[in-house]
Amino acid sequence: MKSNRILAALSVALLMPLAQAAELAWAATSVVTKMDQATGQFARRGLAMFPGEVVPFTIEGQIVSSEGNVQTFRTKIVYTFADGSTLVQEGEGRTERQSATRNAQSGSGKFTAGTGRWAGVSGTTTSTGQGFYPSGDSHTEFKASYTLPAK
Repeated sequence: MKSNRILAALSVALLMPLAQAAELAWAATSVVTKMDQATGQFARRGLAMFPGEVVPFTIEGQIVSSEGNVQTFRTKIVYTFADGSTLVQEGEGRTERQSATRNAQSGSGKFTAGTGRWAGVSGTTTSTGQGFYPSGDSHTEFKASYTLPAK
């Protein structure tokens, strides 16, 4: 009797579609909306150019260290899609001042939550970009490998 239940459970599990791995690349531009020099907390807002759609997003961040021309930071990014779906990305990175008007940025992270079409997402991200002074504007290129549960 017990072995029949195990066989039945295995049969159901084998018939269920598995999550598919996928890759995604997008570009984003953002501006500083808050910068607290005393605490290192900052916020940004911007637009991300995902394949076929432009998506507004917000960033909450914290500068972790600052030495010479290099700063390290942690961020939480929330993308809000036109259909109401959300995608949450958390990570860390660094900026290195290249000149009086530009810096180079790099980072890594992961998808930590999602709703709607992004419900159940998991995956990792990398980014490279540039920041511009004194405006605080930035341009970032992202790449991700992710999975979503089968529907």
